[in-house]
Amino acid sequence: MQFFWFGAILLCAALLPVFLAENWCRRHKVKKIFPVPRGMGWLQRTAVWLLCHLPDTISCSRWLTGCSEDIVGKLYPGMKKEKFIRQHVIRKMMVGYGGMLAILAFMMIYGLLNQTPELSGNNLQRDDAGGKSRDVQVSAEIEGVTEEKSLTITVEPRKYSRSEREALMRDVKAYIDACLQGDNSDLQHVNRPLFFPSDFPGENVTIEWQPEDYNLIRQDGSLGELSAYQLPIKTKVTAVIIYDQEKEFYSKEICLTAPEKSDEEVLDEQIREAVQAADQGSSEKLTLHLPDSVGGRVVEWKYQKQSQAGTILFIAFLFLAGCIWYQDNNLKKRLEERNEQLLYAYPGFVHRMILMLGAGMTVRRSWNRLLDDNERLDSGHLKEDWLYREMKYTRIQMESGVPEIQAYLEFGQRMELQQYKKFSQLLIQYIKRGSKGMQALMQQEAAEAEKQRRDLAKQLGETAGTKLLMPMMLLLIIVLLIVMVPAFLSM
Repeated sequence: MQFFWFGAILLCAALLPVFLAENWCRRHKVKKIFPVPRGMGWLQRTAVWLLCHLPDTISCSRWLTGCSEDIVGKLYPGMKKEKFIRQHVIRKMMVGYGGMLAILAFMMIYGLLNQTPELSGNNLQRDDAGGKSRDVQVSAEIEGVTEEKSLTITVEPRKYSRSEREALMRDVKAYIDACLQGDNSDLQHVNRPLFFPSDFPGENVTIEWQPEDYNLIRQDGSLGELSAYQLPIKTKVTAVIIYDQEKEFYSKEICLTAPEKSDEEVLDEQIREAVQAADQGSSEKLTLHLPDSVGGRVVEWKYQKQSQAGTILFIAFLFLAGCIWYQDNNLKKRLEERNEQLLYAYPGFVHRMILMLGAGMTVRRSWNRLLDDNERLDSGHLKEDWLYREMKYTRIQMESGVPEIQAYLEFGQRMELQQYKKFSQLLIQYIKRGSKGMQALMQQEAAEAEKQRRDLAKQLGETAGTKLLMPMMLLLIIVLLIVMVPAFLSM
């Protein structure tokens, strides 16, 4: 307990500069000299306060500045020498002071967790019966002796009285009677291993076993090789019950019997013996003639094929289902990619169309001009441009004789996106009504398209952040394994 209080006093004394530094920095409005991890500003301010209040002989000493004076010009040319040295010293003081606080905190926690019970009127508290012994460090002040005598006392748990010990022995023997037979029906028909408990649960009682014949029953309760003995045979096992260095012997009579075999086990043994005899009888021949009968029964031997057809068929069905699922999923994925590409291309498409219409061009001419510009600028990537495909198909329709209004209407329907449907209706109205009154609608649609572009960019950014969660979790699991596996292996 004294160790705990000593560590607590040292920790409080070491934390005093922290409070002084906080007050001093607040009063002088000291700015941070260099960036530190968030939440560690108090440690930096304490290091600055200590540096400002230390004598110059210490703050400028070689053991504190180190080799910073020699390397500042080589690593950071153009940087002020005094500033670099000051930062270096503050870093060293932060590490040293922070480490000292951590050590003191560890000492205090260690003293708290390992404190021994205090003496009360020269009395030490024991654990109750069934508890554990513990070592207690004590010191004795003897009258007439100047030095204290230190020693370690082993405090044993309370011992049972005579009546309690007799009751305990009865319980232990009843426990042995219940456990000893193991999987056998009783101790007079033992053909399986016995169960030898090594202790009595909840008490400081150990049990040692002494079989009468170790060839019949081994130390762990398993049965020996009984084929050389004529069964049944009687033997004895003795349990040595040890409590408080006192032993009590408890013996049990055991009758070992031949294991009872089922009809199927008997038949299997006859088949193995018959095949073994046939093998030995024809060991000098090129052929092994299997026995025609076993146990008076006619046997017909057949070659057993180990066919993997079922497993192969199951794997084939799984592969087929996977291929079918992949095709459907691939189509859905391509559709999603198409819709995303169309949404991303919509604002640019609207702006360019409105720009050409505002310049006095007709809708059809603007449409063809936009296609020609795309073919000239991006000829190598147009195979994957879904908007270009749809626009080209619409131009082919108009060149084939489909009315212009119907071609634009079908263009919006094929897109299956509300934005394109709305813009195709605006183009149809522009053809029917002319540019009068349509300019404001076109500008409004352009503004909405620009807003949709920003929303789409924000959505894509959020999606990218979500996709990074799985790699981050995998990295976290790897780090945890690196930290935890050595810890478990060292236990």
